[in-house]
Amino acid sequence: ALDARATRGATRDATRVASGACALVAVIACGASEDARAGGAAIDPFYAFSPVCPASDGVFRVGQRAAISLAGDENIENYRPLINDVLIRVRTELCVLESFVRETAVPFVREKGLGWVLPRRETSETYLAGVVFMLGANFILLGSTKVVAIMAIYHDLSLGLATRLFGSALGALGPTNEREKREKELNKVMDEQMNELKGVMSNWTIGKDDRARKTQEINDKYATKLEALRGSQEERSDRDDAVGLSKFRQVAGIVAVPLKVYGTVSSKGRQVLEVFDTFCSRYFVAFTVTYIIIKTAHYTVLKDFP
Repeated sequence: ALDARATRGATRDATRVASGACALVAVIACGASEDARAGGAAIDPFYAFSPVCPASDGVFRVGQRAAISLAGDENIENYRPLINDVLIRVRTELCVLESFVRETAVPFVREKGLGWVLPRRETSETYLAGVVFMLGANFILLGSTKVVAIMAIYHDLSLGLATRLFGSALGALGPTNEREKREKELNKVMDEQMNELKGVMSNWTIGKDDRARKTQEINDKYATKLEALRGSQEERSDRDDAVGLSKFRQVAGIVAVPLKVYGTVSSKGRQVLEVFDTFCSRYFVAFTVTYIIIKTAHYTVLKDFP
C-alpha cells in the first residue's frame, strides 16, 4: 500500500513537472514567434502596409449622411447593413486608386524620378520597376477609374447641372444681361437705319440733291426713334431703381458667376474623367503590352543600344 501511494505521488509530481515544462516551451515559442513577426515587420514593409485613404473615407461618410438625411435615422435602420455594405465597397474601390497614387506612385516618382521609364541604359532594376509599375497601374486603373467616372457623372447630374441652370437663370436677371438687351434694341434700330441708307445710296436713278435730302430725312427719322428708345430705357432703369430691382440684378449677377464656374468645372471634369476611363478601358492594355515589349527588347536584345 505504501509503495502504491508513493508511486502515485511520484506520478503526480512528474505530471506537474511535464506540464510546467510544456507551458514554459509554449511561452518561449510564442515569444519567439512574436519576435520573428516583429523582425519580419522591420525587414519586410508588407507587414506594415496599412493604406490611408482620407478622400475615400470622406466619400463613405458623405454617403452615410446623405442616406440618413434622405430616409431618416429611424426608417433607415432596417436597411443600414445593405447601405453600409455598398458604401464600403465603393470606398474600397476608391481607396485602391487613392492608395496607389498617394502611397506608391507619387512617393516612388518623387524619390526615383522618371529615369526608369525608358532609360538610355536598361538595367535589371529599371526593367523590373517599369514592368511592375505598368502592370500594377494597368490592373488598378482598369477597375478604379470606372468608379471615379460614375461618381463624376452622378455629381454633374445632381449638382453641376443644377448650378449651371440656376447660374444661367440668375445671369439672365443680372445687369450684364440687361445692358446687352438695351444694346440689342439700339443695334436693331441702327441696323434698320443703315438698311434704308444703303437703299438710298445704291439707287443710281436719283440725283445728288435728292439723295442728300432722303439721307437727311432718314437720319432725322431714326434720330427721333433712337432718342425715344433711349428715353424709354432710362425710364425703365429709373423705375427699376425705385423698386430696388437694380440692386437685385447686381446681387443676381454676382451670385451667378461662381455658380456658372462651378457648373462649368463640373461638366469639364466629367468629360475629362470619361475620356480617361475610356482610355484605361480600351487602350491602356495595348499601351502596357507595347511598353513591356519595348522595355524587354531594350533590356535583352538592345541592351547596349544606344
